[in-house]
Amino acid sequence: MINELVKKSVFVDEAKFSQDLEVYSNKLTALQNIKKEIKKFIPNCKFNDEFFNNVLDNFYSSLLLKYKKQNTLNLRAEKLAELLEFDLSELKKNISDYENVKDTVSPSIDSYTLYAESDDELMRLDLCEKLINNISEIETKAGVKAYPFEVTRAFRNIVNFDVRKNKYLPNHRWIKDLRY
Repeated sequence: MINELVKKSVFVDEAKFSQDLEVYSNKLTALQNIKKEIKKFIPNCKFNDEFFNNVLDNFYSSLLLKYKKQNTLNLRAEKLAELLEFDLSELKKNISDYENVKDTVSPSIDSYTLYAESDDELMRLDLCEKLINNISEIETKAGVKAYPFEVTRAFRNIVNFDVRKNKYLPNHRWIKDLRY
């Protein structure tokens, strides 16, 4: 019987989460850079979510609106920007950067976390935790150092050793019964 109320975190893919968080951060930076560039040319420009669906067209529409009185020849926005000697190269670069990451959503750590949910998975996690606790207890009470290479070789399917954190971790692949 699956216990749906209990689930314990087994593994968090921190590297992938950090990578996706950086991509999302790049998106936010690109948005800020776009706004900053547009504010140079149109100081009171209003931004909403639809504005960023097609930034350049919306910029040109706002430009035409701002210079409506001065644009007596009904010039196209591109020509008007050229006549006003606006250098749009930085804006276009920022728009290009944004286009590469615009579909990125804010990552949630839960999306990168594996949970032990079934009774079998919870039992395996419990066994891993007991093994890790026993190794730690033997090291402290007996004064014997368990070498991580030897321990992980002996229990290669059950525990892993994280060198960066200097500690044993449950093997999420064994807990979730994933194939190697």
